[in-house]
Amino acid sequence: MRFKSAADRKFGELASQYLRLYPATTDAEAQRQAHEACADEITWNMRQWAAGHAAKGKKAYTYFFSHIQTVNGQPSPQGATHTAEISFAWNNPKGQATQTWNEADLKLADQMSSYWVNFIKTGDPNGSGLPEWPRVKDLATSKVMVFGETPQAEASVPAAKLAFYQAAYQRLLKSPVSN
Repeated sequence: MRFKSAADRKFGELASQYLRLYPATTDAEAQRQAHEACADEITWNMRQWAAGHAAKGKKAYTYFFSHIQTVNGQPSPQGATHTAEISFAWNNPKGQATQTWNEADLKLADQMSSYWVNFIKTGDPNGSGLPEWPRVKDLATSKVMVFGETPQAEASVPAAKLAFYQAAYQRLLKSPVSN
């Protein structure tokens, strides 16, 4: 399976750990797991940045957009895609020509844009009537805001996945550079 060989190439001795975190026995599962792994790796990077910022005494807030938009009247087959949150953050239902918004979309956009306005005004996204957006303190325990059907702090920190990407990047830093 190409998924396993790609894991071997990218992660070397850590590939078996990766495959335990992202198990796949079919090509369809492999595609879903690869998508999830990509999102998790980006999330690890985002959390690293925010934790580093917080370690310097700065405020940091992170989010993950998981809301699946309706495109031409159907849920997007790509799921929640990169930059899809922009129309919601700016409360702009006409942000993408193929988007069709329902009441839940409008409510989410109203909440998200309120967070963004609060952050622009005060440096803190939180405000009256909004679910609490947790401030990042450190990599291991801080939760991110998840914008799915409704905004909420993630249920738990994905510790095993964060530890895996930490080890994977440490491995890369120790690898000799080759041409």
